[in-house]
Amino acid sequence: MSVNFASRCCFAIILFLPPASVWAAPQAVSANYRLTKMGQPFAVAHETFRREANQYQIESVTSAVGIFALFIKGKIRLLSNGEVTAAGLRPLHFEHHRGDDTAKRVVADFDWEKHSVTQQYDGKSESAELPPGTQDRISLLYQFMFKPPQGAGVELAMSNGRQLSRYFYKVVGEESIVTPAGRFETVHLSKRLGELRDGTEVWLAKGRHYFPVRISVDEKDGGTLEQELTSLEFSE
Repeated sequence: MSVNFASRCCFAIILFLPPASVWAAPQAVSANYRLTKMGQPFAVAHETFRREANQYQIESVTSAVGIFALFIKGKIRLLSNGEVTAAGLRPLHFEHHRGDDTAKRVVADFDWEKHSVTQQYDGKSESAELPPGTQDRISLLYQFMFKPPQGAGVELAMSNGRQLSRYFYKVVGEESIVTPAGRFETVHLSKRLGELRDGTEVWLAKGRHYFPVRISVDEKDGGTLEQELTSLEFSE
């Protein structure tokens, strides 16, 4: 084998190897959050992430607590499964369940070969063009474990099963924050879409695979919904 041929082979192997962040991301995650609305306990959420080879699955289950449990019946369940690629997570199927009411079930199916996403909700089925790197409502936050934010921010598309939207998360800076799970050195991201639409703030733990440890959402009614980490376990 000539030196030039060997060099070309090595270069080709390096070119197609996933970035180090893909290999470094954990095999499994178990996380618990508490949710507050205007400072009042609102709900608790339990999330799990698992990957085997190049496949992943995420499940998030949220249950109302306290007085809110009297008005919000059933659990909110989000499911995402798909592939782990050199670019991070590539969702194939997403589901959003609200209690046991099948009429409220929302689904998104991603066809990457045809560059199309099919969204099903309220008895309707609609298709839209699928931009590269599109995430679903729950995989979006786990994608940071595989592709940490760099530069000025992160731009991507996201399907929530009802519509496909493009978002830009600006990197605000680095902050030290305290949650019920402890103190974390974080990267603070901010998504602002104007006065008539919700704003979202996300804090990612730098030393914990850029996992989201706090999320704050400004709601349309003027309230604020905050989600804070209470426990976190990784399987490397």
